[in-house]
Amino acid sequence: MLFCVRTGSRPNTFFPVTGCGKSTELNRLAANDDIKRKFFVVKYSVRDVCDVNNLNYVDVLFSIGAQLYLQYEDSGRELRPELLKDLEAWRNNIVERVSEEESSFETSVGGGIRGLFISVLAKIRAEDTTRKTIREVIEPRLSELIDKINSIIADIEGREGKNVLVIIDDLDKPNLEQATEIFYNNQTAITQPICHIVYTVPISMFFSPEFTAIRETRFLLPNIKLHAKNDRESRYEPGYDLLKTFIFKRMKEDLIEPDAVDLATIMGAGVFRESARIMQIAADSAIERGRDRIIKEDVEKAGSEIRSDFKRILKTDDYVILKELYEDNEIRGIEKIGHLLHNLSVLEYENGENWCDIHPTLVKILNI
Repeated sequence: MLFCVRTGSRPNTFFPVTGCGKSTELNRLAANDDIKRKFFVVKYSVRDVCDVNNLNYVDVLFSIGAQLYLQYEDSGRELRPELLKDLEAWRNNIVERVSEEESSFETSVGGGIRGLFISVLAKIRAEDTTRKTIREVIEPRLSELIDKINSIIADIEGREGKNVLVIIDDLDKPNLEQATEIFYNNQTAITQPICHIVYTVPISMFFSPEFTAIRETRFLLPNIKLHAKNDRESRYEPGYDLLKTFIFKRMKEDLIEPDAVDLATIMGAGVFRESARIMQIAADSAIERGRDRIIKEDVEKAGSEIRSDFKRILKTDDYVILKELYEDNEIRGIEKIGHLLHNLSVLEYENGENWCDIHPTLVKILNI
């Protein structure tokens, strides 16, 4: 799924849903020739530069400034000398203030603006105490950080003669509480950079009251529907065809029996990552048993393994909710299903209206 919100004339785009092919679409967007002609593209994964299990809006904004600077420099270009001088003064101020709390900080930070950005991102990602200090120093002076980000954006746009597009993947990984803090409580701050930004958000946020903050210009990249709402006997052929194309782009058709392909498609639930996982486990099963072809038994083994993983994380009350969802596919209450959407035991689909169903591997443990 994907949703957009506008700040002035600059669109900020948000893609949720784990495993729906979001990263592939972001990669295609960044590599598109028409996009590159119109934009200077800065793409990165927040998982590579921050700790997604302990993330706040200051980290996100700092990462934007850092990646703008680093990727522009890495492309062989230079910002104007006056801006570099201003950034150097800001760098010295940050180092001095953080060093007042963390005496070893100054000696551990590399030289120049580049050294600051690389060092601070490394500490935000790996050092809890220093991360807290950095946030405490930057947050009261957030306008300074935003000003530096916007100065970098303006300079790049002036030199390149094109707009800046920042694409941030993996912001859908934090839990709902963290996402709410970033995208709802601090929405004003994260929409201050004067460029186009693509953000990703957890699917559970789409079912929360805070969704109102980001719903106005949304665009959805849904899971692949395999049947109509509350009608598992029906078969949505375009969905099956797409998933089979996905599978056979990765393996030869004669390496799996037809009925095994159908079962793998069903067990994958219309989620690309889940389908790939099913096929990998099934292929391993066939190899372990000395077969040169995947059969239905191998896919069933994959389903059993995934079902066991769910059983380790589902709570007692979750089973009641899952059974209700299985019976009518109706969405009722984010407080009930938010965490289930996040862990993929519940999946959202669309045909006219949005609806949910349980992960197909869970049917056997619900006594239905």
